[in-house]
Amino acid sequence: MTDISPVRGTLYLWHDRWMLLGHLPANRVHRHVSASLLLGLDGTFELEVNGSRHLTRAALVAPDVPQALNPGQTTMLVAQLDPDSDAWRRLAGSLAGRASMDLPLAEEQAWALAHSADCRTLSANLAQYLAATGGPPLPLDARIADICHHLRATLPERLDAAALAERAGISASRLTHLFREQTGVTLRRFLLYLKITRAMARWQPGMTLSTLAAEAGFYDQPHLVRTARDMFDALPSAYIGTGEFRICRCSDAD
Repeated sequence: MTDISPVRGTLYLWHDRWMLLGHLPANRVHRHVSASLLLGLDGTFELEVNGSRHLTRAALVAPDVPQALNPGQTTMLVAQLDPDSDAWRRLAGSLAGRASMDLPLAEEQAWALAHSADCRTLSANLAQYLAATGGPPLPLDARIADICHHLRATLPERLDAAALAERAGISASRLTHLFREQTGVTLRRFLLYLKITRAMARWQPGMTLSTLAAEAGFYDQPHLVRTARDMFDALPSAYIGTGEFRICRCSDAD
């Protein structure tokens, strides 16, 4: 008899973002470029941030902060909030410069998120949670917002800081400083994050890493592997290629 592993959860994939819902494996220390919203929908989980561990029911970790997750048997919702997104900037003010913070999570909120049947419902329930938990979005410099949008639209193979600075109307050194100040990450890591997110969205079972690296704009397969290990402690295939997670491919309207 063939041993079929039980499905652990669902990976929701948009073209530029993703969320995981279900029973997740523990991971080692890694650094997301995005902010991490971690919700224990039926219990607590262990979170390590900057080498310090504690149990929590819900937490927010700022962009580019070393973290590790041990969910145990808890059903988790993990959402990555881009550093230029309204979702992250609604919560960022409460951090007040800290690396992480615990968040409130009411039982009715957890139940709604755990029983989200599709991409649209999950997005709507998460938006309601963010609206109830956060405040008005922190303002984002219009020049930085434009650079983020431009990088998403073009996804260049190499970062041209001089050209981006010219687009923003400031010096390259000023752009570098302002981007890090506004988003919490460097321009280079932001671009790598956009590429690894594209890789997640484009992965299909049976696709080679070399093909995926080329389609996502990486120099080569080792470059993709290093980036994935650094940012997620896992390759896309760990969630997409094993059959342990259902794949829900979502449209931008969801």
